[in-house]
Amino acid sequence: MKNRIVIWLILLLAGFAHIACEELETVRINENVEPNTLQPLSSTDIVLTFEEADENAVTFTWTATDFGFQAGTVYTIEMDVAGNNFANAFELEETRNLTASVSVRTMNNGMLALGQNPFEPANMEFRVISVVSNNVAPVFSTTRTASVTPFATSFPSIWGMGSGLKGWGPWPDNAVEWSSQQFKKYEQIAYFTNGEAFRFFEQLDWGPVSYNYPYFTSVSPVFENANDGDSNLRVAGATGWYLVKVDLIAKTVTAEATQEPLMYMTGAGIGGWDTPGTGASIKMTYVRPGVFFATANFVSGEAFRFFAQADWGPTSYNYPYFTTVSSLFENASDGDSNLRYTGTTGPQTVIVDINEGTVVVVPPLYMTGAGIGGWDQPGTGVSIKMAYVAIDTYEATATFYNGETFRFFAQDNWGPTSYNYPYFTTVASDFEHAEDGDSNLRYIGETGSRTVKVNLATKVVTLN
Repeated sequence: MKNRIVIWLILLLAGFAHIACEELETVRINENVEPNTLQPLSSTDIVLTFEEADENAVTFTWTATDFGFQAGTVYTIEMDVAGNNFANAFELEETRNLTASVSVRTMNNGMLALGQNPFEPANMEFRVISVVSNNVAPVFSTTRTASVTPFATSFPSIWGMGSGLKGWGPWPDNAVEWSSQQFKKYEQIAYFTNGEAFRFFEQLDWGPVSYNYPYFTSVSPVFENANDGDSNLRVAGATGWYLVKVDLIAKTVTAEATQEPLMYMTGAGIGGWDTPGTGASIKMTYVRPGVFFATANFVSGEAFRFFAQADWGPTSYNYPYFTTVSSLFENASDGDSNLRYTGTTGPQTVIVDINEGTVVVVPPLYMTGAGIGGWDQPGTGVSIKMAYVAIDTYEATATFYNGETFRFFAQDNWGPTSYNYPYFTTVASDFEHAEDGDSNLRYIGETGSRTVKVNLATKVVTLN
């Protein structure tokens, strides 16, 4: 036993000695290393743009690192905010060459990953790391600096709220979306009411950020300062539809009167080939420029199309116009290339997006449970199919029973998709977490008829 212990100690000490020798060898190898030099950049004022995303932003060139022996060196170009000592460095490129070009897209991704604001120049530092193996310490080049201006890759909406639009709440039901295709520039066609006020919000809530009349340096005369204590915007123009553009960079609001955006569906596929705006034709609900939705009773095997006015012309959209169409529709190949409905006869909600060239069928949403009268399979018994009333928003009126539970289902069956209490981030106070194993919603208000709205995108449940 003693001999075994002695042998074990000898082996352990030998291991430590080997590690120590490795460390000493690493130091000796790097004692006389000649670091590489990163040459001046091909540009020191780099403005990145979306249009040039696939082009080269800058070219890097450097000298070889001399490790004192033949080495297959891998070079990595790093970028970080100036003064950050490369603590959060972003790797732009890896190569075995002594030069490399970095694309606008790659550099822009790095800028955003490092937390830099779009369209604001920032001083950035660059260096090249030389590596030959895990046993040899990396070598860092000289550092170069450049001003880099990134562009935005996502464009969140802002929201209008107030009696000048659809009313002062509730959120998100009465919020009007101002969508964006450019950084901090928004537009919407909306119906405004003369003499009433509103303001813009950065989020689907009252706070933390909103924009009132004094925020802007230039506002269309269609609006004025409401001088109502909150300095909201008051509609000074005539009641009607306006195209309103908001620029939060230039701090401007422009407005011009326009016609109500229209889209109709007509055809045997929804009940008959009536002139758009008459008979069985359906006027779709406007969402934002080019986007509309409607619910119709579709007839299996029959055709229809979309019309941009209450008439047969001049503008209509048939199957070939669209690039993406729900599998429930096909090209009717009837001479006019209308859309033919191939599903089971019954109600469907469709969203048409003329900008993107898409026709989407909205999935249903059901409520079922003792909280509304019984745990019937969705689509049967006392279960309720909710109405699609706005983008991502469903509504239904039901008799809710105090102390009982229910949940939402995305199909006329128990699975695969349902939504219980924890799914939502904001739930009306008359509902609570049932804590019943399935985390259903329990109704704790007085028994009676109530109207519930569900927004699956914002994960909000409201109750009136």
